Order: sequence, then structure tokens, then C-alpha cells
Amino acid sequence: MDTYTTRPIEEVDKLTLKNILYNKRIVVSPHALDHLSEKQRKVFKEEELLYMVKKEVPRKIYLQINGRHATYYRKSDGFRKLILDINDNKITIVTFMDIPEIPKVRLKNE
Repeated sequence: MDTYTTRPIEEVDKLTLKNILYNKRIVVSPHALDHLSEKQRKVFKEEELLYMVKKEVPRKIYLQINGRHATYYRKSDGFRKLILDINDNKITIVTFMDIPEIPKVRLKNE
């Protein structure tokens, strides 16, 4: 079934994402930090994820088939991919991962 796939279907421009995020409450899902050890959780704070979404400009943004947005932010050692679930009045950071580079994506309409 294709309904829950994370495959990107459309690239979203930065201004569109900025408009979508405007005036919405941003929260971090408990699942987003599940894969971190206790030691890592002391170093890595939710505030860093919130700051990225609020203040940093992502390098790439894709809408996925499942309706969530994959956003890629530049970091000193590569990129951080955040998965955002955007609703009418709330944005949830569902999960994140550090990756060495942004994957090459071929959209169906290309």
C-alpha cells in the first residue's frame, strides 16, 4: 500500500514552507528522541530542533506521499533531516536524523 510511504512527491520552496510555518505552535514528538541514549539526550536538547525549524533556512524541502514534509538543514558535519507533520495550528517534529548528504531525489514529474 502506498498511503504511508515516505517517498518524496514534490519539492517545496523555502518561501512556501515559511508561510506554512507562520504562526503555528511547534512541538517535538516523544518519538523524535526515542533513538537517543540518555547520555545523548543530556547533550542534545529539544530546543535545538525547535530553533532549526523556527530560525534556520532548510537547504531542501520535500512533501512526502504520507503528507509529511522532509526538511534538510546544513550542519558542520553534514545535514540534519527533520520530518514535520503540519496541521492547521500545530507543527510536530516527528523524527530527525543526521546524514552525510542530501539524497538525490527524482520526482515522478521530472
